[in-house]
Amino acid sequence: MTQWAASADGRLTVGEDRAMPSAVRVPRGWDAAVIGTCLVVGVVGGISNPAEPRTWGLIAALAVVVVVHFAMGRTALAATKASGLTRWTAALLIAASVSAAGCAPWAASLQSVVYPLLWRLSSSTRTAIARSAVLAVGVATAWGATTGAWPAAVLAGGSGLAFTIALGLWITGIHEYGLERDRLLRELHAAQAEVSALERQSGITEERARVAREIHDTIAQSLTGLVMTAQRASAMVERSPESLGPALATIENLAQEALTEARTLVASYTPVTVAGGLPTTLAALAERFTDETGVAVSVSGEAPDVDREAEVVLLRCAQEALANVRKHARARTVQIVLDVAGVTVSDDGVGIGEDAGSGYGLAGMAERVRLVGGSVDVERGEPTGTRVRVVLPRRQDLEGVS
Repeated sequence: MTQWAASADGRLTVGEDRAMPSAVRVPRGWDAAVIGTCLVVGVVGGISNPAEPRTWGLIAALAVVVVVHFAMGRTALAATKASGLTRWTAALLIAASVSAAGCAPWAASLQSVVYPLLWRLSSSTRTAIARSAVLAVGVATAWGATTGAWPAAVLAGGSGLAFTIALGLWITGIHEYGLERDRLLRELHAAQAEVSALERQSGITEERARVAREIHDTIAQSLTGLVMTAQRASAMVERSPESLGPALATIENLAQEALTEARTLVASYTPVTVAGGLPTTLAALAERFTDETGVAVSVSGEAPDVDREAEVVLLRCAQEALANVRKHARARTVQIVLDVAGVTVSDDGVGIGEDAGSGYGLAGMAERVRLVGGSVDVERGEPTGTRVRVVLPRRQDLEGVS
């Protein structure tokens, strides 16, 4: 079942089922409501009948309400669960309210603050309704016995109880709906976090597998050939040392290939940032590539109209294109051209072969671009070389869709 709780601005809300709200600081709105209501009722009573004994009884009852609230009620309102303190507080508030109504009929207005306190102190809706009914019956009885106006007392007590129950159930329903939405939202966030974690783990696993295949198909193959050639050269030493020349040349070539492949693999996985902008980062990448390979690389064009994540994708694609130039193209020059939609990498090498699609570099590039909604086009240049074109969604297009 549900219960009422105090919000930061002093209004009533409804708490969790079968439990009092978590211990929180009681808002000052409760204190102001109790003091203000008791003060108004006491002043009206003192002005109307300043010398009657019932006026002193009214003041005493109001004082009990204030003392109970500050001595017990504030602690009970902040309790984490129902206890003897909450039950005693509710009982004393009901008794004091009934006594006040017995001293002066207009003191029935004290119910306006006692009803919410009773709901707030109750651990369930059923308990709150029962305590409200006891208060309504008690006040109506005291009013009727004092004035003899039983119809008016019953009507006022019944209408007040009906309004309190209707309002309490309405707020309870709203809060339960809010709790359900909050639960669904937490579950959605948890599911999104789990999906993100699974995607990251899947990406890490796929990247590890890709690196393993790259090493097996490149460096490992070259090293295997290097070992076999070295073993053959060792066997030649005893038989014909003069024939070692070709074998040593083969060993040198294989070692050079393995070194080139290792550098390519390292370059493709070097951490990169685009903090200074994509054109600046590509210029630094081109300079380093030229220093390592002797291939002249030029960078031109304007910064693409894409977000930061897409800039990283474009940078990775340029790295992969340069890695392919290093491994396969035998090119002398490379042009990297930026535009508002993406990047184009062209070289004057031997051109892409028919089996280029069987490698992992271009496939990984296409998958990376696909994940951000872009496209990759790889074709032979005119008259020679290879052209890699990467196009990503522009920032303004994404904003239009959203």
